[in-house]
Amino acid sequence: MKNLFKLLIVAVVFISLGQINDLQAQKIGHVNSSVILSDMPEVMAADAELETLQKQLVAQAQRKVEALQADYQSLIRKEQQGELSPKQLQEEQMRLREKEQELNMEDQNIQNTLMKKRNTLLNPILERVQRAIEDVAEENNLEYVLDTSGGSVLFAQEENDIGHLVKQKLGIN
Repeated sequence: MKNLFKLLIVAVVFISLGQINDLQAQKIGHVNSSVILSDMPEVMAADAELETLQKQLVAQAQRKVEALQADYQSLIRKEQQGELSPKQLQEEQMRLREKEQELNMEDQNIQNTLMKKRNTLLNPILERVQRAIEDVAEENNLEYVLDTSGGSVLFAQEENDIGHLVKQKLGIN
């Protein structure tokens, strides 16, 4: 019984040592994907396209807001001059509130349009970066690659940074 117990302890120790050696043998790299993305001309072009679209959409919405403000001012002037009956005033106020609600909906639509366009432009770029990271990891026999851009990696040795290799794979200088 004692021999069986000793044998069991020895087996547990060997298994534990094997797992520790496995942990020590794992190769881990890290990359800052934000730096890579900020250096990519495709991202800069996508950002410029998004900015142009945003300016166009906002300018259109601004013209509508200005027209609504002019309508409100006109309504106030007509009310002060006694040109409207109480019923007409109430109808005009309702019409202007509906226009205001339409503008609020349009603002939401602008945000959705910009988000969809951003995803359309950036998703292929993000997929390309992901493939490059995976390729570099395979070429260097890395078992894990951590992204340091999120701020959750508290320490990473510089020699394990594969960012330059990923940039090289993507053709970024």
